[in-house]
Amino acid sequence: MKIAGMNITYRHFPFEYFLDQVAELGLEHIELWAGEPHLYVYRNVLGNLRHIRRQLKSRDMKVVCYTPEQCVYPFNIAASDSRLRQKSIDYFIDNLYAALELETDMMLVTSGIGDFAVSPLESWKYAGDSIYQISRVAEEEGVTLALEPLTRFESNLITDAKGIKRMLEEVRSPSLKGMIDTVAMQLAGETPEDYFSLLPEIVHFHLIDGDGSSDAHLALDDGVLNWREYLTGLQSHNYEGACTLEIMGSNYYQNPQEALRASVRKIRGMEVLSP
Repeated sequence: MKIAGMNITYRHFPFEYFLDQVAELGLEHIELWAGEPHLYVYRNVLGNLRHIRRQLKSRDMKVVCYTPEQCVYPFNIAASDSRLRQKSIDYFIDNLYAALELETDMMLVTSGIGDFAVSPLESWKYAGDSIYQISRVAEEEGVTLALEPLTRFESNLITDAKGIKRMLEEVRSPSLKGMIDTVAMQLAGETPEDYFSLLPEIVHFHLIDGDGSSDAHLALDDGVLNWREYLTGLQSHNYEGACTLEIMGSNYYQNPQEALRASVRKIRGMEVLSP
């Protein structure tokens, strides 16, 4: 496993500052959150991609996963409105090509959220059709789509390992794979073992602590989750992908480096991960 920093924690700092801080910790990998102000696919994308590529190369740093903002901006692949849904599919496909420009072969996707005015089954079909279309492009371009479960506070569709399994079986794309987010996992009453027993492959991992009752994404040991046991569980299944510290929240935005540094130190104390 590889430790990866994520720039979503540094959203109120320049992107270069984030990279410098990650490099200072000896990390060689990042998960790139593609959202303003760091990178937005519909604002000067070519210039921004070239700039980011140069910044990464100068630090010998790699993007292990490209994650378009999909919970805040007006994009939703499960929307009932067909025009919004198509706009959202196009958005993910445009981001997929941006990911390729940054020489990464993994992009994170979620199910979106179904409109409450229609049945869950109808929303599920919309999400499934959208993911199917994005997956066809991913197959052609050699990109892996890491399907992340959201929490029950964020979505009424895929919120657990069973939801991921169901979508994988319906879409049937070799590009679509499962991943773990520890907060969503804990809120669903699951463990890494549930994921490894249900899914054929786990390609990505978000490691954060949580308060056990909300979707708070906390620095390690700021919450109540047994994250050390989660890491041990991944090790027992020979997981070799990245471990992203997806720390978020107003408590961290003014001083993200302190939270990231402390979390990295605690992981390294277990001697299970590499830079």
